[in-house]
Amino acid sequence: MFKVILLAKKRPDISFAAFRDYYSNHHVHLMNRLLAHGAAIHRRNFVIHPDPDNPGAYDVISEVFYEDKATAEATMREMADPDVHRQRIADETEFLLPDSVRVFMVEADMTIFRPMEGMKP
Repeated sequence: MFKVILLAKKRPDISFAAFRDYYSNHHVHLMNRLLAHGAAIHRRNFVIHPDPDNPGAYDVISEVFYEDKATAEATMREMADPDVHRQRIADETEFLLPDSVRVFMVEADMTIFRPMEGMKP
């Protein structure tokens, strides 16, 4: 398993509910159709801001899981294709600030103190 973390900020003129809905129900499915390799799992962690009037730097922390590093790297190459890039950016402008997106390839490490249903290393 290999993972990519993405951080992003929603557009200020849309609600958090609209941001979450568009990302979860449209954008991830568009990207899955555009990419021959793509993610095996895409998990979105939406930030709960204690003070909605003063939100933090990011509104979502996404975890994108791949079977292996080679698949993740192949996906990154596909995302560099001019047509895929154009469609991704056009869609991202519908719900987030494209310049806010940060991408990190990571190696995950996990310590399990007690098992939780649905949570596996």
